[in-house]
Amino acid sequence: MNIPWVPIVAGAAIVILVIWLISTYNRLVKSRNSSTEAVRGIDVALESRFDQIKAQADAVSGIVKKEVDMVLDATALRTGRTIEQLTMQEKMQVNAAMENAEQTLMNAAAQAGPGRLASIENYPEMQTHTNVELLQRTINEAEERLQAARRVYNRSATVYNTHRQTFPTVLIAAPMGFKHHELFELTDQRKKIGYNLEGYLD
Repeated sequence: MNIPWVPIVAGAAIVILVIWLISTYNRLVKSRNSSTEAVRGIDVALESRFDQIKAQADAVSGIVKKEVDMVLDATALRTGRTIEQLTMQEKMQVNAAMENAEQTLMNAAAQAGPGRLASIENYPEMQTHTNVELLQRTINEAEERLQAARRVYNRSATVYNTHRQTFPTVLIAAPMGFKHHELFELTDQRKKIGYNLEGYLD
């Protein structure tokens, strides 16, 4: 009795291939969802940082406020999109702009006389060093929240990207719509970006 080995082997190979495809797809979906969810932590940290800067800028007036508004308006947010709707590269550019805005506020606080910028915390008798200390503490807290969110996201994105790039998964990842997730880098863009202050310093 001749056993039809060819159909049996072919059928077994197809079953194994289907099982592998399903398992690989599910693993990629799980990794991608974890990475995508971690992005929300960055969005929340950026939104909180942005709100703090705007509140601090609203507490001052004149050139300082105009400089801060100009720096923030020079980002992708000028298109009317929310931080959540920006690409990862645009989020990094927004964060760099926030660093510039924070530096502008810090410089103003350091150069101000007694009582200047005091309305940020509603302390009329505040001295310059106290202004700087409170502002620096606020900036540090915002930076720490962003750093924590960045670590969580980058770890999740790295796991997802590794799954996606591993052979033989790499052969099916792109055709199935699994795209590379860019890491969130905290590079200092302040030396690379020049802001035109013409019209703001009049």
